[in-house]
Amino acid sequence: MVGDRHARSRRTFYLRQALGDIMSTKTQMNKRALRRDKFKFPFELSEEQIAIKLGFYFGLLEEGLERSFELHPSDEAKTGADHEYEGILARYYLQAKAPVGLLGTQKVPIDKDREDAGLNTIRKFRADNDLCENPYSLCFPLRRPAKHAKVPEQLQHNLLYAMHAPSKRSYAMYVAPTTYEKEEYLRLLRDKSHREYLHDGPFWRSNERRYLLNSTMLTEMFMNMPFLQAHICIVPHDMVQSHEHHYSYSVHANDVAFHSPAVLDDVSMNLSDFLARQSQFNSRAADEEPQSIEAVASDLKRSLPESVLSGIAPVENESRISWIKRVGVALKKEYGIDQYLLVKRK
Repeated sequence: MVGDRHARSRRTFYLRQALGDIMSTKTQMNKRALRRDKFKFPFELSEEQIAIKLGFYFGLLEEGLERSFELHPSDEAKTGADHEYEGILARYYLQAKAPVGLLGTQKVPIDKDREDAGLNTIRKFRADNDLCENPYSLCFPLRRPAKHAKVPEQLQHNLLYAMHAPSKRSYAMYVAPTTYEKEEYLRLLRDKSHREYLHDGPFWRSNERRYLLNSTMLTEMFMNMPFLQAHICIVPHDMVQSHEHHYSYSVHANDVAFHSPAVLDDVSMNLSDFLARQSQFNSRAADEEPQSIEAVASDLKRSLPESVLSGIAPVENESRISWIKRVGVALKKEYGIDQYLLVKRK
């Protein structure tokens, strides 16, 4: 009996020691994994939260134009008959992205056995190609398709690519912050010093507000907004066969790469520059004949795949402008794309 107790005691001792070794090994592995991943910092706001904040600034594009112009977002319920509109001056298709911040390889070197692992491949590519990564770079993945989606034609990226046609005043793009820090992002959002002439003076107290807020002033306002300067616009550069890709970029809203990987030129600009240019262009084009409602509807039918259009077929007696706006609702609901229409009423 004594021998049995000693034998059980020894077995218990060795079992506890083995379990202790296993737990110690797991703890060391977890610490090593933590150290290896300490270079990345996810953005703390969702894509939807970013999109809501950006919507206000896109709404300003109707300012500086005569009162016959209105900007209609995806969730705008107001429609109307086709004969009430002269046409559509411009269309914008926006996908807000929440980036991941990646510390540079000089700050956090890549372990030799981790160069081909996860987001380290992006850091290594940027370092090897002398793309700015200090104090950090940023990246975001393409949107994963729904389980029932037809791939590749219903990939969000490919829909954006198909709808980007500047010659037809149709602009599609990703928009993402150039900071991963929530507090810094919200600080820029709350900074109203650059909008003082919108909140003071005659602009909120007069029916002539749009006339007084002319295109030159609006352009200057866009150019000097720190919040808008803290975003990059990236135009989809090509079709893809799967969603398993990333875009990366610098804190200066340049040095864009696609991971693939490939360095990309002329696919990006600062959001403040984009909106300023659009404000100028819209002001110059305001006296010209806009694209007709019928032409825009036809262009959407040519651009979007049948698998997308089948769920939003026109219904009896539906106006074309109502159908175009219903397309916007579907793009938002199914693919997370915000549609903005700058329309001109008669």
